[in-house]
Amino acid sequence: MAPEIRPEMMLAEWLFVETVADVRRRSQDPGARGRYELLGIAPLLRKLLIDARPLLNTVRAARPDVSTDFRIRQWSAPVDSRDDAGLPYLLRLGGPEVVGGPEDPALPKLKHFIGARVGLVQGRSLTVSEVVKYYANVEGGVHFGLPKEKADHVLSEMAPVLLGRTTGQIEILAHLGAIVVDALTPLCESILASPVIDARMHRRNDRGFFDGHWTADHSEKSSQGY
Repeated sequence: MAPEIRPEMMLAEWLFVETVADVRRRSQDPGARGRYELLGIAPLLRKLLIDARPLLNTVRAARPDVSTDFRIRQWSAPVDSRDDAGLPYLLRLGGPEVVGGPEDPALPKLKHFIGARVGLVQGRSLTVSEVVKYYANVEGGVHFGLPKEKADHVLSEMAPVLLGRTTGQIEILAHLGAIVVDALTPLCESILASPVIDARMHRRNDRGFFDGHWTADHSEKSSQGY
C-alpha cells in the first residue's frame, strides 16, 4: 500500500532540496573555507540523516523507487612507518579518500552509511554519526554543549589546539557532505521533475514549471547560477 502523501510533504520536499543545495555549496573546495562555514555542514547532515525523524526518510517515503546510494570508502589506518610503529594515536580522521566514486560499492541503507567508519579515536572506530553529532551538538553547529561520549571528549580537547591553525580535522564534514550530495541528488532531481503540488493552486505552464510553486523559483535561481 502506497504511503499517504500529507500536505506537509510539499514543505518537506522544499526543505530537502534547499538543504542538499546548501550542503553542496559548503562542501566544495573545503580547504578554501573557514572553520565556521565548515561547521555549518553538521546541522544540515544531522537534519537530513540523523535526527529522530530524518528529513531523508520523510521525503523518501513518497518516492521509494528512487535509489539513494552512499558511496563511501570506509576509513582504514594507514600503514605506519618503522618510526611510527607501535605508537598509539589519540585521534585520526579520514580525508578526501573517504569519498567514493562510481566504481565503489554503494551503501543503499541510511543506517549503514551513518554507521560507517571514518576515523579512529583511542583505538576504536569513529563513525559518521558520531562525527556529525559531535560537531552539531558539542562544538556548536546546533548546540554548544558539554561532551558526553569518549569520542566527544577527545574531539573537544583537540579543537582549541587546532583553532586558528588548521581546518584539516573539521574538513571531514565537507567530505561526508560530498558523499551525501552524490547520494541524494537523484531524489532532488525526482522532486524537481515531479513535485508534490496542490492541484487547486498549481498549474503547469508552457515552460514545464508549476506557476506559484516553489520549484519555479528554485529553477529560476538555478538558471542564474545561485
